Amino acid sequence: MIEKLLENGLLSKKKLLLEHYKKIELTDSQVLIILIIMHINDQTKKMTTPSLLARYMNLSADEIENELQMLVEKDLIEIKPRYIDFAKLFKKIALISWELHNIQTNKDFFDQLENKLSSKLNDNQKIELSKLINQSVIKNQVLELADELKPANFDNLIQTLYQELNLNNQTINHLSQFDWLDD
Repeated sequence: MIEKLLENGLLSKKKLLLEHYKKIELTDSQVLIILIIMHINDQTKKMTTPSLLARYMNLSADEIENELQMLVEKDLIEIKPRYIDFAKLFKKIALISWELHNIQTNKDFFDQLENKLSSKLNDNQKIELSKLINQSVIKNQVLELADELKPANFDNLIQTLYQELNLNNQTINHLSQFDWLDD
């Protein structure tokens, strides 16, 4: 959904980049390079080169080229013959934004679960649980399992959830082998 809003220009790419660049491990220099490229592209529509960027920055053309190469290696940008493609970068930012939104949406659930586990969950653990919840596990099932089994930690809880999911899937697969319409 966020990707569609970005594509339609309803969300500011620059704002999203500035809000989330640390989460995708970009340096300040890399962000500034990206922002200047975006600005130049908006103004002139011509190919941005490291030497052109060096005029706007306190970095040499070689340093800028190295930073751009690091972005390519991180699979965040693609340097095309006539432009620099930021699609992968903004898809990654959109994904992170969506995951953080899911964490906020499920805040009460995570608070309850943290109380039952007697430990705090980090963002990666919350994201993993959010994915499970969005796929097939219901929040109440997670809380019930946490009550019943009293897992020692998050890893035990996740392992139990996956086991439960596999058992349920095997039961469903086994039952679907029969032709229930044949009497």
